Amino acid sequence: MTENALGSATHAERTHRRSWGIWVLATLGIAVLLAAGAAFIVARGTQDYFSSYRGRILPGASVAGVDVSGMTPKEALEAVQAEISPKLDRQITVGYKDQSWSATPAGLGASSNAKSAVRRAVAAGGGLSFVEQARMRWLDDELNFKTPVEISYPKAKARQKIEAIAHEVDRKPVDASLDYSTGFVKITPDRVGVYVLVGKSHQDLVHAVRNGSDKVALTVDTQKPATTAAAYDDVLLLRIGENRLYHYEDGKVVDTYSVATGQPEYPTPTGLFEVTEKRYMPTWINPDPTGWGASMPESIGPGPSNPLGTRALNWSASGIRFHGTLATSSLGTQASHGCVRMAMSEVEYLYDRVDVGTPIVSLIGY
Repeated sequence: MTENALGSATHAERTHRRSWGIWVLATLGIAVLLAAGAAFIVARGTQDYFSSYRGRILPGASVAGVDVSGMTPKEALEAVQAEISPKLDRQITVGYKDQSWSATPAGLGASSNAKSAVRRAVAAGGGLSFVEQARMRWLDDELNFKTPVEISYPKAKARQKIEAIAHEVDRKPVDASLDYSTGFVKITPDRVGVYVLVGKSHQDLVHAVRNGSDKVALTVDTQKPATTAAAYDDVLLLRIGENRLYHYEDGKVVDTYSVATGQPEYPTPTGLFEVTEKRYMPTWINPDPTGWGASMPESIGPGPSNPLGTRALNWSASGIRFHGTLATSSLGTQASHGCVRMAMSEVEYLYDRVDVGTPIVSLIGY
């Protein structure tokens, strides 16, 4: 080949190479432009997508089982609070007999971390990289953020509630007593003392608040009175002046008797006494051998002629007793030396009706 022919081939080859290079560069430029356009579209689309969620929670977020996707923080908090409100606002009843008191966990200080849980859901979408954002926009990816709401249950207010209830319920025991201020007998009933066991009741209330129970039985301790109404099943009322004895059973008069009481110079004592001894066919012992009994023997054995009759009921007052008499004409008068005389049949009847310890009320009554 000649030198001219060799030079022409090299020139053609160079021209071909230049054309190929230009095509490659053009193709690369178009690819770059396309990639840049695609990147711009992706970036702009991603930006627009996240701009549409500005001020709202990104998809795939749940708090306490509530899907808060697309919600504003305020809407999310309201939705979560509505979900947990049954746990905080449910009614718990504390009961004792026919009394009851209501409370709610919220009223007893229970509270949730709903606000901080919602803030965490908001924050979960704030730290995403561009790649993560793009995946959510173009691949329908989600946050996959889930968080529970925790409820705290302080004990202080629950104890204050029980203490307030105890202030209403607690009461001291009251002894039964005899009221004879009117001249007749009235039994003031006894009352059992009640004391709330604050510690145990507080534990039960806290347990109910935390575990969903709606009823709590108040735990109490009781204290019996020292004297109950049973001590006054039988009461004997002597009305000196009227010279009449009243027998009360369970607070009601069941029998009355005409009696003789002490002479003015030997008065029957007044006050509250009791039967200390029941004497069947008693022996009379002269109580005043140097005084009014000077003309009488030292003692008289049992029998109808005995000054005490066939029955005697000794008082807790020295030398005083209910006893039978044959001097029935003295009944209804002040004729004795302090004792209370009764008809023989009536003292025998009374003897069988009352026991040692029976209260005796003696007063001036007309």
